[in-house]
Amino acid sequence: MTAFFIVDEREWADDAASGAVPPELLKEAARHGGGGRKFLARGEGGFHSTYSVMPPGYAMAPHRHDVDELMIVLAGGATFGDDDRKVGPGDSVVVPAGEVHSFVCGPEGMQLVTVGRAPAHTELA
Repeated sequence: MTAFFIVDEREWADDAASGAVPPELLKEAARHGGGGRKFLARGEGGFHSTYSVMPPGYAMAPHRHDVDELMIVLAGGATFGDDDRKVGPGDSVVVPAGEVHSFVCGPEGMQLVTVGRAPAHTELA
């Protein structure tokens, strides 16, 4: 059966209550004016995805996940880690499970969809 995930029909996740995101990352987002994510696919077709909004200047601390991650930038952009590689709308990044990565959002912040083959757990590096 085809599954649809309409962003406007999804609730914002309560990451503070769930403990799914390290508190340090939530504090950094709040310091820059907020942000959040909405869960989309939660196992349908073997996929797990989220829609995320991050504020301008938000610095995602070095971290890793326990699953491979595909990030697709919808709007805005960021500069990734030590490579100073810039990504913008339409660009995508694949980060292998366990690889430490970080980024800083640009002046427009960043909206992205993240896709994995299992629910991801985040651990600060």
